[in-house]
Amino acid sequence: MRIIAGRFKRRTLASPSGDAIRPTTDRTRESMFNVIGARLDLEGAVVADLFCGSGSLGLEAFSRGASRVEFVDRETTSLALARKNAFSLDEHAPCRFIRSDAKAWARQQTPEAYDLILADPPYHADGIETLIDVILPLLRNGGLFLLEHDRSLKLPKHGALEAIRTYGKTAVAIYHKTFSDVDA
Repeated sequence: MRIIAGRFKRRTLASPSGDAIRPTTDRTRESMFNVIGARLDLEGAVVADLFCGSGSLGLEAFSRGASRVEFVDRETTSLALARKNAFSLDEHAPCRFIRSDAKAWARQQTPEAYDLILADPPYHADGIETLIDVILPLLRNGGLFLLEHDRSLKLPKHGALEAIRTYGKTAVAIYHKTFSDVDA
């Protein structure tokens, strides 16, 4: 597993042992960041990596210019791995590691505080589709929420859903928060 682009391009990240953590593949991560790059300038962005596992999604955003990344996971082993990977880059100051359930974390956040929120929950987790309404209020205008999930999961229709891209057994739902239809 490696960082694909940005100032830490080609840096190797520690991979999890066993199958408790399922990291996003390099191919899927590259595709996700192509989508992000076409819609959002990551320079100075505030990012959250939910169900962070190894931290590869958040660290990819950091490598591409994010000013701050919050890594959230309820598993201490995941947070330890994400922290190890962040510290391996020698620039971990703007990273925070938070042990919490994603929904509980979201309920404690300030609305419109994030530019990008990435979520890669376990595919077998219950209530994945309920994350959408909890996460979207946290995004600034123009912000993105990318939800990685098993392609067999049917997500509810939502006005902010821009697209669902599939990569093998994986799908990524892309939610784009805009206020363009609100009168000023």
